[in-house]
Amino acid sequence: MNLRPLTPGDIDALTELAHVCDETYLEWAPPGWTVPVQPPHWADRYMEDDAWAMLGWESDQLVASVAFRAHSSDVAHVGQVLVHPSRWRQGIAARLMALAEEEMRARGYTREQLWTPKGAPAERFYVALGWRLDGRREWHPWAGFEMVGYAREL
Repeated sequence: MNLRPLTPGDIDALTELAHVCDETYLEWAPPGWTVPVQPPHWADRYMEDDAWAMLGWESDQLVASVAFRAHSSDVAHVGQVLVHPSRWRQGIAARLMALAEEEMRARGYTREQLWTPKGAPAERFYVALGWRLDGRREWHPWAGFEMVGYAREL
């Protein structure tokens, strides 16, 4: 897998990867839930100066991503932890998270946080990496899920 930073030209591929991953929610989402459509400019915040994003490519296909941005001077907010379902359980997400955390430490962050849908299989992944629920809860309007917050010391 070839790793490289996110560029504006990657947004369509990132949007497609997010959609493919969101389609897997149909396996556990409540009846009647529909796969959301990302709003325009949904990923722009990961191209700002305080952000970092890495993509994993195989040939011309985007298969994974991870990103973070500043939440505060010492807390990084993690997002876009996506792996194509055909590549799940191969250690890709853990590898990308480790790269992101290395960069967070280099930038002086001491804590990381993220949101994930309540009840999502991803919760088990985060717990296995040492993340813990931090008590935050929020309705995500365009995703159509209650989100729960996780955090971890770096």
